[in-house]
Amino acid sequence: MSVDTPRERSRDAGRRLPGSVVNSLRVLALIVMTSGVITLLTFVQRDEVILGWMKGNPTAREIYNQGGIEALRESPIVPGFPALALVAFIGFALLALVLASFFAGGHAWTRLVLTGTAFVGVLVGAVCLDKHLPAIFVVLSAVIILEGLALVFFLWRKDTTAHLRD
Repeated sequence: MSVDTPRERSRDAGRRLPGSVVNSLRVLALIVMTSGVITLLTFVQRDEVILGWMKGNPTAREIYNQGGIEALRESPIVPGFPALALVAFIGFALLALVLASFFAGGHAWTRLVLTGTAFVGVLVGAVCLDKHLPAIFVVLSAVIILEGLALVFFLWRKDTTAHLRD
């Protein structure tokens, strides 16, 4: 009879992750990738994002009417959408990486944090649906909502619960 070390048990447990845990991690990776695409599009379609934001801001509309997109782009009232998107993406991607590691390791608290994170993503996606953004952002917001709901589904499966330890 041999006694496994904690490291050997951990390595063996990592090889036998339940399907719902693997699917949770896959969906989390998809959410990060979708967020990355949204971040990239914020750089590529900066003017379209600014014009969508302008529709809900009377001061921005006035600046646009007087000087066009160039004046609006240079105005201090316009948020730095690309920089904000990049910082948010980096923070989220790093958080997801750390949470995925602990989740795969069986730490039960990560399920609650990932569930909260998924619901925040669903809320942000829902808000973005009604903000006059370019069509691709609307589509990706809907995708983020679906991915968040799929993540919650897999996080709360029976085999996920069996994998997690208190």
